[in-house]
Amino acid sequence: MSFLIGQPLDALDTPSLLLDLDVIDANLRRMFDAGKQRGVNVRTHFKSLKCGGLARYIKERGGATFLAAKLNEAEVLADAGITDILIANQVVGAQKMGRLAELARRVQLRVCVDCVENIEQLSKAMSKAGATLGVLIEVDIGMARCGVLPGDAAVGLAQRIAKSPGLRFDGLQGYDGHLQLIADPAERKGKSEEATEQLVATRRLIERAGIPVTIVTGAGTGTWEFVAGYPGVTEIQPGSFVLMDCVYHPVRPEFNCSLSILTSVISVRPKWYNLDAGSKAISKDFGMPAIKDHSTEAVTRLSEEHTKVECEPVPVQVDDRREVIPAHCCATMNLHRQAIAVRKGKVEAVWPIEASGRYD
Repeated sequence: MSFLIGQPLDALDTPSLLLDLDVIDANLRRMFDAGKQRGVNVRTHFKSLKCGGLARYIKERGGATFLAAKLNEAEVLADAGITDILIANQVVGAQKMGRLAELARRVQLRVCVDCVENIEQLSKAMSKAGATLGVLIEVDIGMARCGVLPGDAAVGLAQRIAKSPGLRFDGLQGYDGHLQLIADPAERKGKSEEATEQLVATRRLIERAGIPVTIVTGAGTGTWEFVAGYPGVTEIQPGSFVLMDCVYHPVRPEFNCSLSILTSVISVRPKWYNLDAGSKAISKDFGMPAIKDHSTEAVTRLSEEHTKVECEPVPVQVDDRREVIPAHCCATMNLHRQAIAVRKGKVEAVWPIEASGRYD
């Protein structure tokens, strides 16, 4: 796709996934500067990005640490030259242990655990491979997903990890994902601080047991500033702030939408028009997308290959272009195989999205 470099958007086929690099630059500066001001590390979540070229781009601009949701994402990060990676999830099963050990020999790798059985499996695999794996205990601070309850249960796991060959206890993770999209900032702040206190209190218990806690990590794009400023937290792990979407942007208007899907008008009616991209190109799990820079044009339906847009009068003709802002940036990245990075209306790079469509 090198022939596209330098071409205007009109030269692109549709649908195409676009990344506006000027917007990404501004979003990165805002988040990384805020992290420095608060004295915390910003570990960018790769589950939102899935693109090795974008990870390299972020690293070149000061974001050297990343986390991944799955082992395959961590492998893509390592292949992209990222050397400090946290898998913010539990990795289980004999089929994955060899891959995990191999990756732990290549980069500084950490994973999360919430049970003794997983600790034992990881220790056996790392010892056999002669590798060392950093381990964080995931603490359930209200999301009711993975993680041990705050308090004594985490202390017991920390003691077990500290005694396990091939493993190194590094700290705690507590993700407040259930709070990210609360519309009222005061409510979001209060609930986030309540959740974070459970995580920090667990840190204090583990340290009283004589075990050092190096990392306390959590938050997302919706709660980053509340967690970053909380005493006892060492890092935050937002991801959507890089791309944003039409659902997240009202919650965090300081970060603008860099991700859009370039589409073509394929059919026009008196009160609506249709675009050549549907739910196979634009995720609808968080609702309907928006038409960029055209707030009076409302998306009312996403079928597999069509987006229906209602407006009156209809201001487009067949073969006109529209950029669509998804309602969920992370899931939309997972639907595409390449990202076209643009700056001031021209193509600057074309990156494969290596981790899209993979769930291992």
